[in-house]
Amino acid sequence: MKLLLDTHCLIWLLNDAPELTPAARRLIRNAETVYFSFSSIWEIGLKWRKGKINIQPRAIAEAALASGLHERTIELEAILISSELKTQHGDPFDRLLYAQAKHGKLKLLTVDEKIPKFGATVIRA
Repeated sequence: MKLLLDTHCLIWLLNDAPELTPAARRLIRNAETVYFSFSSIWEIGLKWRKGKINIQPRAIAEAALASGLHERTIELEAILISSELKTQHGDPFDRLLYAQAKHGKLKLLTVDEKIPKFGATVIRA
């Protein structure tokens, strides 16, 4: 299985936070490939600049790569899929993560309860 981590799961994994369930950790450990999205780094950066979180985007990106996670760029098709979603969801980063997973044929590991309404193949963390 190829797995894309949502932003919360990425942060929790890299900080060994208890919020990431044992089941989610097993999925990550057993996945063929685990990706983090550039959109998550962008989201973290925006929140960091606004003072909402105390996690620097560069530190997360470096830790993700050092942990063996793979980068997932933001493809044009993912942007288009995200833009064309009919289901209402106010968070553009969640929309983009869903679209990246759909376009890349990845499973999305998320805590967001609204994303499955897109028709996504998601795994709840």
